[in-house]
Amino acid sequence: MPTSSNKDFPKLISLGVLHMAQYFPITFTGIALPFLFRQEGLPLEMFWLLALPALPRWLKWAIALVVDNYGSERIGRRRSWIIPCTVVATGTYALLAFIPPSLDNVLLITGILVACGFVMAAQDIAVDAYAAESMTDAERPTGTSIINFLAGLAGVLGIVAVTLVERYSWTTTMLAAAALLLFAALPALLRPEPPTPAARQVREARGERPSLIGALKRRESFYILLFMFLFGFGHQFFLSMIGPFWADHGVSIETFGIIAATGTIAGGMLAAVTTPRLVERYGMRVSATVGLLVLPFEAGVYMYFDQTQQLPGLIVILPTVALLSFSTAIFLYTATISRFRWVSKAQAGTDYSLQSSMWNLGLWAAGSLSGLVAGSFGYSVFFPVAAVVTLCGGLFYVIFWQRIENLVREREIAEQQ
Repeated sequence: MPTSSNKDFPKLISLGVLHMAQYFPITFTGIALPFLFRQEGLPLEMFWLLALPALPRWLKWAIALVVDNYGSERIGRRRSWIIPCTVVATGTYALLAFIPPSLDNVLLITGILVACGFVMAAQDIAVDAYAAESMTDAERPTGTSIINFLAGLAGVLGIVAVTLVERYSWTTTMLAAAALLLFAALPALLRPEPPTPAARQVREARGERPSLIGALKRRESFYILLFMFLFGFGHQFFLSMIGPFWADHGVSIETFGIIAATGTIAGGMLAAVTTPRLVERYGMRVSATVGLLVLPFEAGVYMYFDQTQQLPGLIVILPTVALLSFSTAIFLYTATISRFRWVSKAQAGTDYSLQSSMWNLGLWAAGSLSGLVAGSFGYSVFFPVAAVVTLCGGLFYVIFWQRIENLVREREIAEQQ
């Protein structure tokens, strides 16, 4: 059983901080902007516009081979992508500081975020490959939980940015966001990359290069990629309407920030501590099932909030949201452990980008459809439907996990020969 003595915690924390740079813009565009534009009067049926910035992430497979094949050995093959991409993203958010989120600017802001999305896609490939290559089997459950928690913390900062807009200004908030993105690149600047993985050394010694077609042809890829679409779609379908839900029920920007931050920090921290222990003691499938069992209750809570004439006070809302976030995050964290486990270290960037492309395709599809469903049928219908959709992806994971693991082990043995 893994113990703390064989885990490099500074490395794992640095990987988590790097992932903060990925998840801040995802959360900001996926939760904060929908809240702000809903307050400005953007119809739910037009929310597909706000899903467009996620579309470049689905195209990560198109540039993954470039990221996997090229990079400075002196700087570090992954760092030579992470550093400049983060600088470009920082400049983009600084530019947005001078374009307020009004209905007149919705197309301009969306266009800028779409363009920035392509740069962030290249960064994502490098960061995810960096994590997949550097974490050992013993470190993966704890490391992934740290990554998820710090990514969630970045999401909280993205949500808190909404409250800062009201208290300070859009310009000040976006300049602070740009500074945060630059800060997230510091681990890549200060910490050297680990040695080249053995599987990649074997491949390069044979004169072989990362292959997108080869990855798609592997037997486990069908199961993995289908799961990633279901995983992304279900998660985003539920999540994307939480901000508009609170806005439509009269919650202020500041109160929304408190609710979202409490759920993410309290729930995420509990999940980050609990999930590695559950996985090490009971295994992946049992751990995932624990989180999935809570989904119907989460949908029921939002149905109750929707149908009640007056929302309960924060003394009730905050612990409820925190407990629900904790329980459902167990499934999220468990599935992410498998994501890093399933990639080939011979071409980690290409493999993980295929997973992320399908996941982000699911995010984009869900973000495009969720507003239409909620606007057409109401929140009391939407949230139970969203819970069922998420459960479908979770059941797929539980049923096929062992088969995928067996196929991945066979591939790893072949890569070492």
